[in-house]
Amino acid sequence: MRRVSIKAGALVTAIALSFSAMAWADPLAPGKPAGVHAAQGMSDKEWLVFGGIGVVVAAVLIANAGSGDHAAVTTQPITVVAPTTT
Repeated sequence: MRRVSIKAGALVTAIALSFSAMAWADPLAPGKPAGVHAAQGMSDKEWLVFGGIGVVVAAVLIANAGSGDHAAVTTQPITVVAPTTT
């Protein structure tokens, strides 16, 4: 039973690799690193993310910066009267 599952796994892996994009891709040009982009400054996307985070932080700080002078909560005391039977 173990051999069957190993053979099935090998067959599925071989089929997946033959249909993958890497199997049909052109070879890399010599001397160039694979998958490395040139260093760039911050693009518009990063500024939007950091700006959004800044807006959220500012909103939380403003919401929490109340005066602190709140009226005391007054509640009526609860009285329990137990009926007496004689």
